[in-house]
Amino acid sequence: MITIKDSLSGSYFSCTIPDVSFSIDGYRAAVVIKIDDNEIYNEYLYPVDGDISIVDIGSLVASYVKRTLRSAMQITIKEEYENSDTSYTAEISADINYCAADFGTTAAEFIENHFLSVLLGVKITSLGRLEYLHYIGTDDAVATAYYSDGSKKDFQLLPIGGNDKYTTIDTSPSQFCIDGKTLAAYTIQAGKRTQEYQLDFTVPDCAPVLIFDNSFGVEELLYCTGTQTVSPSYKRDSAFIGRVQKNYNTKETRTFKADTGVLNFAMANWVDELFRSDSVRIVNFYNGHPNVGKEIVITESKSEYDNNDDTLPRFTFSYEYAQRNHNVVDLQRAGRIFDNTFDYTFN
Repeated sequence: MITIKDSLSGSYFSCTIPDVSFSIDGYRAAVVIKIDDNEIYNEYLYPVDGDISIVDIGSLVASYVKRTLRSAMQITIKEEYENSDTSYTAEISADINYCAADFGTTAAEFIENHFLSVLLGVKITSLGRLEYLHYIGTDDAVATAYYSDGSKKDFQLLPIGGNDKYTTIDTSPSQFCIDGKTLAAYTIQAGKRTQEYQLDFTVPDCAPVLIFDNSFGVEELLYCTGTQTVSPSYKRDSAFIGRVQKNYNTKETRTFKADTGVLNFAMANWVDELFRSDSVRIVNFYNGHPNVGKEIVITESKSEYDNNDDTLPRFTFSYEYAQRNHNVVDLQRAGRIFDNTFDYTFN
């Protein structure tokens, strides 16, 4: 007989799935774990003093759930007796949402009240930038735009991506502009979820612009407004060929150093998502149109700040091209490495 001691039900984040434990009278249990009907685990487990525990389930299922963001998990336990055809079966089911962050709340509560982002405050943006939000579910999304003359207007937002499990919406500020009015701020609402944006009227040039996978497995954009520098270095292997010394192998490493610019505290907490991301790419704007370019790797970052009243958080980091060949030439931006928005801003 199978006795479930610690079970699962409802929704969980992949990083906080509790352990499952049960006891059996037989000599072993065949345990099968499926994600969306795809078998990912099939093993015989043997009891200790009649008890069996399945631990660290999140590490097992995370890579599978990340593909779809939300999946159904089913654990089937079949007890077997030695020298007998007698067997008992038990099933445990739960919905798993991909997440690499621990929020100290249930997955169901977070999903109902928050977008898929660790940004829990105001986001600063500017005209000409692209912005996106993602959320579990298919709730209708509405934007309320506020203008400098005190007026406001609502806009219905249509999904631009997703499926029957999650939704992606475009929250770029330019779509809320009205002739004769100056957009000052806007708020996005989908169900109980809200996200507030404020406009930076200086419209600073941005370099680099990065798109990265966050802790929920969806993409977000970071616009760096500080100074960017590039520092190529070369490692040369040389030898005498005949009577002449020649460089027969030159390895170039092009290291970029970026500065996020001044951030509010909500965005300062959020930018750490870039530094922990395993997928980061450069975004270039050609005549106002974005193009997702080369993959990069963050090689060094400094995200230290304090709670003093006069502190203005700003972070610096270094990155390199992920590919082996760093001799990268952008034919559409000849000689221009420091500014990814110039073409759009000054058209």
